[in-house]
Amino acid sequence: MAARPNQRNIKWVEVRGNIFSDFVDRSGVPVPVSAFAFAATSGSGSEWSCMGLRGVTSALVITTHIARALDFPLFWPADSKGEAPRLLQYPYLRIPYQGRIGVPIFAFLTGFVCANKPLKLAYQQGNAPAALKTIARSAFRRPPRLMLPALIATLISFFMSVLGAYRAANRCDAFWVRFDAPDPMPLGDNIRRLFRSSLTTWTNTENVYDRHQWAMRPLLIGAFQVYIVLAATIGMRFKYRVLVHVLLITYWLMNVGHLTETFGAMLALGTLLAELSQHRPTQNFITSHQRLLTCVVAPFLLLVGGYVGSYPQEHEDWAPWSMSLHKFLLNPVDGQNQGSFLVPKGSNVHRRTSAFFIMCTSISIFISPFIQKLLSHRLLIWLGHHSFAVYLTHGTILRTVGMWIVYGITGEPWEPAGKNEDGSQKQQEYLHPKSRAHKMASILVFTTLTYIAAWAWMKYVDTACARATQWLEKKVFDDDNEEGKAGLAEKGFLLNGNGTSPADGDRPKQAQS
Repeated sequence: MAARPNQRNIKWVEVRGNIFSDFVDRSGVPVPVSAFAFAATSGSGSEWSCMGLRGVTSALVITTHIARALDFPLFWPADSKGEAPRLLQYPYLRIPYQGRIGVPIFAFLTGFVCANKPLKLAYQQGNAPAALKTIARSAFRRPPRLMLPALIATLISFFMSVLGAYRAANRCDAFWVRFDAPDPMPLGDNIRRLFRSSLTTWTNTENVYDRHQWAMRPLLIGAFQVYIVLAATIGMRFKYRVLVHVLLITYWLMNVGHLTETFGAMLALGTLLAELSQHRPTQNFITSHQRLLTCVVAPFLLLVGGYVGSYPQEHEDWAPWSMSLHKFLLNPVDGQNQGSFLVPKGSNVHRRTSAFFIMCTSISIFISPFIQKLLSHRLLIWLGHHSFAVYLTHGTILRTVGMWIVYGITGEPWEPAGKNEDGSQKQQEYLHPKSRAHKMASILVFTTLTYIAAWAWMKYVDTACARATQWLEKKVFDDDNEEGKAGLAEKGFLLNGNGTSPADGDRPKQAQS
């Protein structure tokens, strides 16, 4: 058994990437923290499963956006009604390409990681005040650690727009790419649009320079949802805290509002599993029933969740399996959907089915050390460490270099649609892909450039953002172990003549007004 790291020689630091933390010793060597296990012991592969899951998710985001841009029929159960489906259109195999699962996984991880350290302090050290201080500092760091990188990514996309780099994307025959690419406009209007988009990213999720940032605002709000729940329940007994999390999951699933299952339920599930990961009886149960949970329960959850999560984006009547799933989930009667337990009436069936799949997947990972070990592969850990950078950079690269290879850099030949003789608008003719080989080359170059850009982003941009946030945090907060001089001065206490704070045991002199 691997020895526990010396607790006196470690300190808590936030890893660049915003939603994961680990221990680092004084020599700079990382000492992993268990993501889904109770004890933080070195040498266990399961300790990095949370980071590995992030790595898988970032790869899935790239995969689904490639499908949207270059092969949109993969979102359907078949290319046309009555036609035999392609291999990647069958259930399970279609999940990576049809999307809808990346953002819920990030929401789940946000709930898990935001709750992990405060709960660790409350559980293992019995230090509720320290847990509350951790919550306060984490809540302070969260906005700049999301907003600063997002703003820089928006600025890069703005400069690409000014240089005309989106011309091919604006003129290609892929509707999703045209929708994502900012329209060309004069420089003055472009600058005004930049300021407007930088604001609306955090007010109504609209960012015409990088529409993939639509999830940033809900994830930021979700993090604060977790902080509020933790602050309100940190003094409760374990069973009542768990009850609160279960009730929150139930509430968000019963609520048929917009994206409640994508964010609210996933955040609450992440917080619940963070609770259970600190609960020794739960971890002892998983250890003692490891074979049953890994070989029977986890595969069953993945099979059921994966089948439900394969529900197509549209044209569900084009394949027998998707039509039967549609009838089971929506229960249509006389043309009206009555809903079901999994998909209540009035909810979004596509978001609900994907959320159900993510729930089954998260629970399977939690109860299966074998799956945790698979997610602990060093390649997945590397991908996970760069996942936030991939999320911010891949869209701009896809709409520029990716489309240049498929459609040409110039966006020519191009003729704007005019008017018919009767005054009606002509149908616009868009650019078509050069060949299948160009598509394959685009995928290879786009993926390579994305991860090169993500590496450079983490090395330079994210490091600068982290340092700026750390500087701001030091300016705003007092020291961890004692109240800083600035804090004493604000409260009206005079410092000693030598500029030091009053000594312990001395009664501070109240400043005269």
